[in-house]
Amino acid sequence: MLRADSGFCREELMGWCEHNRVDYVFGLHRNQRLRRIIGRQMHEAQMLHQATGKAARIFTEFDYRTHKSWSRPRRVVAKAKYFDKGGTPASSSLR
Repeated sequence: MLRADSGFCREELMGWCEHNRVDYVFGLHRNQRLRRIIGRQMHEAQMLHQATGKAARIFTEFDYRTHKSWSRPRRVVAKAKYFDKGGTPASSSLR
């Protein structure tokens, strides 16, 4: 199992892991496209936070492919988080 931050989420390393049967979890840089994809979960987290007054986390998963740099779609798990200071999306690419 290889875990790394978003700086390592590159086609070459993911492809190597897949070819060599190494499971991985890499962070993904936040971008507008990912924010749009998890927009409903961000709204749910905000509503849950407003109802409970506590930090709220909603998880979702989906297949995702970059427009240019990834050779194929990969599984992504995203966390929509909302707390007193506002919302924060986070995503990871998984194998």
